[in-house]
Amino acid sequence: MGYFGKAVIPLILFCLLSTTATPSLAVTANDYGRPAKGASDVYPCFALSDVSLQSSGYLRVTFTFLGDISRMAVLGARLLETQQHCGYSDGKKEVYFAETEPKGKIRGIIGIKGSKAGSSFSIVVEPDTRSLFVEMVGYREKLSQRSFALTKYIAAAKRQKSGWQTAWKRSEQGLREARAKDKTPPLIILLSPDVTPRRSLFRVDSYQTFVRGQVRDNSGVATVLVNGAKAGVKADGSFAKKVKLAIGTNRMKVQAEDIHGNVAERTFTIIREEFISDEVIADVDFPPKTKMNNPDGIGVVIGVESYQYVAPATYAYNDAEVMREYLADTLGFRKDRLKVVTNSRATQAEFDRLLGSNGWLARNVVKGRTDVVIYFSGHGMPDLKSKRVGLLPFDVDPNYSLGLPLDQLYSTLGGLGARSVTFILDTCFSGQTRQREMLIANARPVRIAPKQGSVPPGITVLSAATGAQISGAMKDKEHGLFTYYVLKGLGGAADGNQDRKLTMNELASYVAREVKTQAG
Repeated sequence: MGYFGKAVIPLILFCLLSTTATPSLAVTANDYGRPAKGASDVYPCFALSDVSLQSSGYLRVTFTFLGDISRMAVLGARLLETQQHCGYSDGKKEVYFAETEPKGKIRGIIGIKGSKAGSSFSIVVEPDTRSLFVEMVGYREKLSQRSFALTKYIAAAKRQKSGWQTAWKRSEQGLREARAKDKTPPLIILLSPDVTPRRSLFRVDSYQTFVRGQVRDNSGVATVLVNGAKAGVKADGSFAKKVKLAIGTNRMKVQAEDIHGNVAERTFTIIREEFISDEVIADVDFPPKTKMNNPDGIGVVIGVESYQYVAPATYAYNDAEVMREYLADTLGFRKDRLKVVTNSRATQAEFDRLLGSNGWLARNVVKGRTDVVIYFSGHGMPDLKSKRVGLLPFDVDPNYSLGLPLDQLYSTLGGLGARSVTFILDTCFSGQTRQREMLIANARPVRIAPKQGSVPPGITVLSAATGAQISGAMKDKEHGLFTYYVLKGLGGAADGNQDRKLTMNELASYVAREVKTQAG
């Protein structure tokens, strides 16, 4: 694949005319694959249904959606199980990446536009492929990473068709000749920002921006990168990538490679200016820069202000964005080791991906060396029957679920083996918003507090409220009351003895005292 040879091939415009030929008799399969190495065992929503040898000498490997009722009987899928895992035919049908073993054996994709698939899709591979790795939608729309062994199916398909070796060699020769003739790189059209020869410098005042455009190429586009990261690409070549911006100069590079290895590149510059609001500037919004350096530290920052099913948690978005800046500029965490999710991105699936037992946090802890910080600003939920409490994701209806149970999260954090774990929790568990509105209609405030005994040793929890206390908001500062004083304390106000060494006890005492004074 030339310049991007080590990258996993995205499922976009990458098809050969020969892949559309009528297949020979297919070898029927009913294969759900196995979890890929290092991946969690998430039930897939597509199963390998058949393998057929084409007239081109290539193998067409077909997958069928398990929510398609008309195919359930053929695949032997149980109706109730399939309904629970993937829904019926209106379920989410998405495929994200594929790669072969040995690598580089994919020769075509059929039935996928961007990441959207139909009731079935096919991946065309060379006949010496041993296995196929596929990332797809899985159980309850979680990411399923499966490996499918192809050797036995390919051997059976080869026995059904003679002359495939000659056809395969002819197809590969044709591909090599096409690559040799094609020396034209793709055309990159940038729409946002609107980069032109006269305009390649842009100024913004936001945390992040989108780079959007379109890539055109007669032979087909293989990969689009924005600053080295893969961008989502649709079938018509349009792409989009969200980019986080540092204060000051941000050099941007968009690269595109076609299926013959030709690479195009566009560059421009975005300057992020410090935004100064005409209305509200809080004294904590500009974190003090220190010389602290914590290269092994990692953090997850979550702020859910706008919810899908309940009233907002006022200023939670602002809380999270500023907290991230403090972790980086004041406490010395590397920004690439801080994960920040806010509002509609803070879904139940994202909670699992970041904070689950095999999530991003667990995979990146260096035992005995890593300092972990988790920050959450949003709604908490109580359950009267079980006396449990949970953190509410964006897409969870509190009438039916606690979201992420706090005792479950404590258990996961206790097993990380980190040097230290600090959990900063700006929420309450009364079932009310920061404006004392009920999250569940016709309900009353309840008094359930997280059980302190459930917090494993080595975990420090700094919490805004317990029981029926309310985690309030400060309108004049545009922050939650608790978070405002945590930030102010981190900025130096909590260093009571002025020794320039802030301890957790000093911070906790300062925050408790100030919050009580303001709330009282």
